[in-house]
Amino acid sequence: MISYPDTIRERGFTLVELLIAIFIFAIVISSVYGSYSATFHIVHGSEYQLKVANSARVVVERLAEDFGSIVTGPGGVFLGESHEYSDSIGDSLSFVSSAHLVLSKTDTLSGHALVQYLPELDLDTGLLNLYRSDVVLLPGVETDGDDVPKHLICRGLQEFRFTYVDQDGNETEEWQVEEVVSPGDGAETEETPFPSLVYVEFKFAESVESENSTVFKTAFALP
Repeated sequence: MISYPDTIRERGFTLVELLIAIFIFAIVISSVYGSYSATFHIVHGSEYQLKVANSARVVVERLAEDFGSIVTGPGGVFLGESHEYSDSIGDSLSFVSSAHLVLSKTDTLSGHALVQYLPELDLDTGLLNLYRSDVVLLPGVETDGDDVPKHLICRGLQEFRFTYVDQDGNETEEWQVEEVVSPGDGAETEETPFPSLVYVEFKFAESVESENSTVFKTAFALP
């Protein structure tokens, strides 16, 4: 008698098997997404820190050049004022320096210039933008502050502060020297009315609501 093998029956996945497969797939996807998100966060943070470091370097180098050529003799000016904005603090500073930047063919090539550092509130971000202006002081020509072109130094500042130290080591947040006049013949030289040291602190933030910030601090000794 001839016997035939039983017919092999085909069957699909059960509901339990499908649920287990979906569960395993979800775990794999979550792990991959977590790794991707962490990597993206690190890359974004590194790019932001690099951008902030470059901006801080520009500010420090520009201040060092301006302070290194500051005029503390006759004609010198030094006006440091503290300002508060909605959620930010920004100090302005004006002084006379010979570090004039020639940015166009019509600029005067040399001479003492009134240098100003002016933080302004960015209405779009709520943070501060730092501007620098300088205009050559010409004899008999008055400078109108409204007509002086200003150039953006950096963006995204939550704070920008100056602290001034006098000859005795006392600190103050503001300093006023309207103009240094030349002493008369035979007059004794007066003690310099300028600070001996200027501390600068500026804080970067990605947004006004950000709790994390990057702070840079440095100091400049005036000649």
